Amino acid sequence: MPRDREVCDSCDALVPRTGSVLCLQCLHGDPAHAGVVSGACPAHGSSRLLLAGPPYEPPLDRIIPAFKYEGARRLSRWVSSLLPEPPELGGAFGRECILVPVALHPARRARRGFDQSLLLAKHASARWGIPVVEALRRVRDHEPQAHLDRIRRLENVRGVFRATAGALLRDRPVLLIDDVVTTGSTLLEAAAALEGAGAAWILSLTASHGVPGAAEPASHASVAGSGRVW
Repeated sequence: MPRDREVCDSCDALVPRTGSVLCLQCLHGDPAHAGVVSGACPAHGSSRLLLAGPPYEPPLDRIIPAFKYEGARRLSRWVSSLLPEPPELGGAFGRECILVPVALHPARRARRGFDQSLLLAKHASARWGIPVVEALRRVRDHEPQAHLDRIRRLENVRGVFRATAGALLRDRPVLLIDDVVTTGSTLLEAAAALEGAGAAWILSLTASHGVPGAAEPASHASVAGSGRVW
C-alpha cells in the first residue's frame, strides 16, 4: 500500500500494517495478518468481531491524537491505511456490504470541524469500492470516554446511537468504522443499534487498538473455532 507523505519515513516505518482479530464482548483475540478472519470467539461466536489495526503505541499515540484533536485532518488518509482489509471483498460480501462510520454528536463535530470516522470511511470506500452510508446518529453528547474504565464506558454510551437508514441496512452486512478501540463499548453500542435496524451481520474495523493507561491491552488468548464469519 502506498505510504502517505504526511507522516515522516522514520515514524511510518515503525507502524506495522498488520492487525488483530478480537471479540468486542471479551476483547480476546488472535494476532493475525490484516484481513484474515480464521474463526470465532469460543464464548461469543462471530456476532461482534473486530479487525483492529496496530497497537496504540508510539508513534501512533502522537499521530492519532493530532488527527482527532489538533485539527490535522490531512492525516486521515494515512490513518485510514491502517484499517485492516476485510476478507472476501471481491465476492458476494464485497458487493453487498456497506461502510458505516461511528458518528460523532453534532455538537462535538462542530467543535472539531470534522468527523474522524467519516473521513476514514470515505478513504476506505475509495480504496475498496464499498459505499459509505451514514446510518448512525448520536443522540446525546456524553462525557468523553478516554479516561473512563470499562464499566463506566459501557454506562456512558448506553443508548447513545440511533440507526437512521433502516432500508439500506436491512439484511446487509455492515463494516463499522472507528479510529481506535479500547474497551469496545462504543462499537458494541453502535453495533446493537445497527442490528436493531436489521443489519444482517456486523464486522467492526479500527485503525488501532488499546490505549495505554486507559485500559488493559487486548488479550492475545487463542480464538478457537473454524466457522466462517461470512
